Amino acid sequence: MGYSSALAATLSNNIDNIPFTTNQQQDTIPLSPISSVTTMRVMEANLSYHLLGHEVSFGKSDHWLGQDKGTSMLWSNNAENIYDFEINRVEPLRIPLLSNLTGPFRYDFFVGSLKGHTFPNDPWVHMEKISFKPTRNLEFGFDRLTVWGGKGHAPITLHTFLHSFFSLQNVTAAEKQSRDDPGARFGTFDFSYRLPFVRNCVTLYTDSLVHDDVSPISAPQRSGVHPGIYLAQVPGMEHLDLRVEGASTDTVSSSVSNGQFLYYEYVQRQGPTNKGFLVGDWIGREGKGGQGWLTYHLSPQEQVQFIYRNAKNSIKFIPGGTTQNDYELRVCKRVLKDIEIRGSVQYEAWKAPIYKPGAQSDTSAEAQITWFPHEQKK
Repeated sequence: MGYSSALAATLSNNIDNIPFTTNQQQDTIPLSPISSVTTMRVMEANLSYHLLGHEVSFGKSDHWLGQDKGTSMLWSNNAENIYDFEINRVEPLRIPLLSNLTGPFRYDFFVGSLKGHTFPNDPWVHMEKISFKPTRNLEFGFDRLTVWGGKGHAPITLHTFLHSFFSLQNVTAAEKQSRDDPGARFGTFDFSYRLPFVRNCVTLYTDSLVHDDVSPISAPQRSGVHPGIYLAQVPGMEHLDLRVEGASTDTVSSSVSNGQFLYYEYVQRQGPTNKGFLVGDWIGREGKGGQGWLTYHLSPQEQVQFIYRNAKNSIKFIPGGTTQNDYELRVCKRVLKDIEIRGSVQYEAWKAPIYKPGAQSDTSAEAQITWFPHEQKK
């Protein structure tokens, strides 16, 4: 079930600043009715070649660019994979003298086109990431993602690519509206650290995102954050672990409001999305929330897990705001040696007054049986 014409027009005109009269078909704002369509498509496949410690590939691949379990602020599997060209340093690289300070490091780069955009149509995206591991307990990385080009705005050429690649500062409105627009640029910083005295039990980590700044480190008041802590073993219960993560894109900067900063841009107003879905954090624009996992391990291959997730969008972004609470129970059990049974039940309670008045809820369940064939000994 899609949005009514009145709601779609409100979201498009008042929130995204995209003229609804000329952009009624938007993947990011699905208009009712939504017809039933069965499509066959490649979800993940690529051709790759290993060259001097690198994987050079073309195709559709998953990209998970953060330390968090629930999501990555820059690129996660929240949206369908894109076709891209990628150069990934898969073997840690050591540089004499420099690596004495930074430890070994890795880097990754990909470039490809985004689908489902109408304002402007058919932009492209490129991403760069570099990660360091100075000690066995500390790892950190920097990322940069740029959405640029688009039909009627700027061509996808080597010139515009290099301009977007090397432009590291804010530009004038005249340049943003020209063929030399460097695009919507987002930077992230993430780290993972095993805490002293409890290194085998407690890991602290975070992911962070900023728009129009080189790194969240230089502009924390303008940055979204997704911190987490992992307790590998609850004291006194060796088979029980706990992970808790928070999320916020509702920045403390007073200059930010109405959901038009993180995951949004003056020209690329549909932001880093593919086929209508945000490629980054599930918390979305101007939101706050968190997620927790409590897992009891019956064996290395069997577990019972309870998951809770909360998400809220600011009333400055969505009139009336939104609230979502998810409760899920998952079970994984082995039957005999080669059959695995998985099942889950989820209850969701939500409020979105702009969409439906009052409290709403839904329940879903799923089950899966997997057979692991093995060689019979003669």
